[in-house]
Amino acid sequence: MYQENQRSSSCGTNELSRQQLMKQVMLTGFACVDASLYLDTHPDDVEALSYFKEHNRIYQEAVEEYSKTYGPLTIAHAHHCDAYWNWVNQPWPWQ
Repeated sequence: MYQENQRSSSCGTNELSRQQLMKQVMLTGFACVDASLYLDTHPDDVEALSYFKEHNRIYQEAVEEYSKTYGPLTIAHAHHCDAYWNWVNQPWPWQ
């Protein structure tokens, strides 16, 4: 899903727009929560576990890319603040 939504920019590299990337974070985050709730009652469902692992991987990649490109989504993603604390300088995700 993450790779399906990529598009080529004018410089030839694949990138997602801010809005597309945020949508990817929200969709895959929801898929992870939904799968985890199902797994709470069906812990031996191997197919559901595989689904969760795949979507969690995609979610982590999307959050990492968003944090690097546009700033951290949560305080837990503020590890990209190398020389300057930019947590409050970026527009909030809903802006």
